[in-house]
Amino acid sequence: MKSPLPIPSKAPAGCVPFAQATPEQRAKAQRAVWEALQGKFPPIPKVTWANALQVLQPDLWGAPDSISLDARDLARVAHHLDALPAVITARARQGLPRLYFGRQPMNCPDEVLGALAELEADPRRAAPRCTSWLRDGPAPRRGRKFRLVQGPTPREQDGTDPDQARAALLARVMALDRARGEPGAA
Repeated sequence: MKSPLPIPSKAPAGCVPFAQATPEQRAKAQRAVWEALQGKFPPIPKVTWANALQVLQPDLWGAPDSISLDARDLARVAHHLDALPAVITARARQGLPRLYFGRQPMNCPDEVLGALAELEADPRRAAPRCTSWLRDGPAPRRGRKFRLVQGPTPREQDGTDPDQARAALLARVMALDRARGEPGAA
């Protein structure tokens, strides 16, 4: 008697503990993580991606031809990579102000946001409010430390997602750099 259900040609997706994964499965997992997260990080060596998986040892999900990580494990890998000195150093090459604003809490003082708006209105001239805030505000005091410390996890006062707020602020700063013709602002 024939079976009413077709026999699947491939095994269904299953969980493979990282410690039991084959080298091929680990390589596929590394590729999947790289494809999912590459846009969120500056260029970093391939070994950094492999080391992150080796340290965290997430469960791998997939069939014989594809491997992936679940969303929670992928987020863990992203947070791990974000805290690595190699990533922080790579981001530092993108400009110290971007590193500073990228690592600090997003509860920006109104003076900073006002100065940024003033600069956006006319990027070619120096904004008086911006220059006075940078000269007299907390930036000079923190300026010497921001390369050495990471700010605490940001909490937005208005409930905005901190990652979105950080990305929006960095996008505004990069757009301002492009408008001012800053070198390296592409």
